[in-house]
Amino acid sequence: MKKAYILYKKSDAERNGVLIGKYFAAIRRRSLAPSLVITDRLPREAVFDLVSDGAFVIDRGRDALLARFLEERGLRVSNPSIVTETANDKLLTYERLHGAAPMLETRLLTEAEPQLDYPFVAKPAGGHGGSGVTLIRTPEELEAYRAAHPEKSVVQPFADAHGRDMRVYVIGGKPAAVMLRESGGDFRSNFSLGGSAKTVPVGELKEDETAIVNAVCSVLPLEYAGVDVIRDGDKALLNEIEDPVGARMLYIYTDVDPAERHVEEITRSIQSAISN
Repeated sequence: MKKAYILYKKSDAERNGVLIGKYFAAIRRRSLAPSLVITDRLPREAVFDLVSDGAFVIDRGRDALLARFLEERGLRVSNPSIVTETANDKLLTYERLHGAAPMLETRLLTEAEPQLDYPFVAKPAGGHGGSGVTLIRTPEELEAYRAAHPEKSVVQPFADAHGRDMRVYVIGGKPAAVMLRESGGDFRSNFSLGGSAKTVPVGELKEDETAIVNAVCSVLPLEYAGVDVIRDGDKALLNEIEDPVGARMLYIYTDVDPAERHVEEITRSIQSAISN
C-alpha cells in the first residue's frame, strides 16, 4: 500500500495527538498508509530515506530547509517549502508581503536603539503561538528582552488592537473558517495563551480583511495555514501567517475538519497534476 508521511518535531507531536489521529484517518480514507516521522536530530538524508516512497509528505515541523531538500528530490510536500520559510520568519514575512498587503513596519532588532516610539512590540522572528511577544515600554524593558531573547528578533510599532485578532484558516488557497480571538486583558490574543475564541462566518469578513487574505494567497501557495488579521483603528493589517497552523479552535467550535480538508486538497492537486 502506498504511504503518506507526517513530519513533526517530538515536542509538537506530543501536543498534537488528536490532530495526528485526524490526519491518519483522512489518509486511510484515501487507501494510503499513514506514518508519523519525528525529525529531531535526524539528518535530512535520513528523513528522505524514511519518506522517499511516500505519495506525499505533510510537513508540520517548521523546517524549510528540510522541506526544500525533500522537494528537490521529487517529493510532494505540504505546505510547500516557500510557505514554511516565509511564515516562520517574521522579518521575511514582512519583506515578501508588505507590498501586497498592509502590515506594521517590521525591523530587525539590532544592538542599536530601535527608532520607534515607546511602547513598541518585540518578538522572536521565528516564534509562534505568541511565545516571546513582548510589549516594550521603556529602555530597561528592552534590555531585559534582549537578555531573555538572544535569538533573532524583530520590532514593530504597537497597534492597539485591544487584544483581538481574526484568524482566517486557509485551505487550498481559500478561506475555510474564521475565528475571532480575544484575550482576557493581554495584548496578545492567542488561544493557546488563554484567550477566548468564537466563530465568524467566512462571508462576514470585511472587504479589507478579505483583500488581505486574497493578497497573501496570491503570493504564497497556502494549502493549510492561518492568516492573522488585526485592526489598527479602522484599518485592517496582516499580522502573521501561521504554518503549521493549529486546529484546536476548529475542532472545538466548528464542524470543519481541517485534516480531512487538507488531505483532500493534496490528493486533488496531485490528481490534477497527473491529468494535466
